[in-house]
Amino acid sequence: MEANKRDPNKRTIAYVDEVYRLIEEKPDVTDIMILNNKGNPIKTTMERAEAIQFAGLYESLRDKATMGLQKIDPDDEITMLRIRTTNNETLIVPDGKITVVVIQKARDLYYK
Repeated sequence: MEANKRDPNKRTIAYVDEVYRLIEEKPDVTDIMILNNKGNPIKTTMERAEAIQFAGLYESLRDKATMGLQKIDPDDEITMLRIRTTNNETLIVPDGKITVVVIQKARDLYYK
């Protein structure tokens, strides 16, 4: 790759900050966590200790879902994992370099 061309897959701090800012502007978002490729929180709205605990839980959940899906179709991969309760919804979006975890209020008239 030439020195003056940028790698479109590179996840710079500016990229992470922009993703975080865009999510933060969305209504009903209560927490945001961006994890590096090792599963460590690099930017979050949570307290550090809480973010580390939740990061481990979400990574475990994603890994288990991935293993289950691999048994159905080995060529498939998770692009988004959505977990919904009556009050909240968690979105886990891995992209190879970072994982974005968003917790938001569930907006659905059926559950209210």
